[in-house]
Amino acid sequence: MVRAFLLAAALIAAAPSAWAQDVVKGDAAAGLVSRTAKAEVHLIADPALNDKRLVLKIVVLNTSGAPQTFGPEAVTIKAGDTAVAIASRDSLIAEMSGSGSNSAETAQAHATASMPVNGNGQPDVTSFTGGMNGGVGGIPTAAIDRSQRRPNAEAAAQLDQVLLKPITIRANGADGGQVLTERLKRRPAEVTVAIAFAGETHLFAVKVPH
Repeated sequence: MVRAFLLAAALIAAAPSAWAQDVVKGDAAAGLVSRTAKAEVHLIADPALNDKRLVLKIVVLNTSGAPQTFGPEAVTIKAGDTAVAIASRDSLIAEMSGSGSNSAETAQAHATASMPVNGNGQPDVTSFTGGMNGGVGGIPTAAIDRSQRRPNAEAAAQLDQVLLKPITIRANGADGGQVLTERLKRRPAEVTVAIAFAGETHLFAVKVPH
């Protein structure tokens, strides 16, 4: 399970459902939330790009009353009408191993904070804050064996802990993970992040750091 920073306090007003809802705007680095009858979707964007990638942390609280599936395929990102690809686990592992370009820089992109947890070690969405508190977890750059250009097994395991993966979220449970975009060749001023859950789509406007 993903672990590390805590988020605390103000939640944004409830939105309608599905695609008809308004786009949630605000300081994504401080934390944004979209609520419907079936879910609370929380999103935080790293305040700086990592190796030209936008990094998003997503936690979903399932209030639908039934288990629901969720995963990276439920997240789409667009800059205007142009799709922004999400980096796959395999491509990130390949770059960590040196088979991709700029592997040393890529390793730095994974040394990012993971997700908020409560006292039971479960992802915590009871209080999102405007900022990151506590220690910063993630994948230490030192764990990458650059001399051999292959990922340390521990580093790869930590990457698996942090990344959003296909999951089932129980009723009244919360879970999530982190997604990274592919390297942005052009940096749009803003992207729209659409997160589908329980037949609804939650929309967020996220300004891209420069």
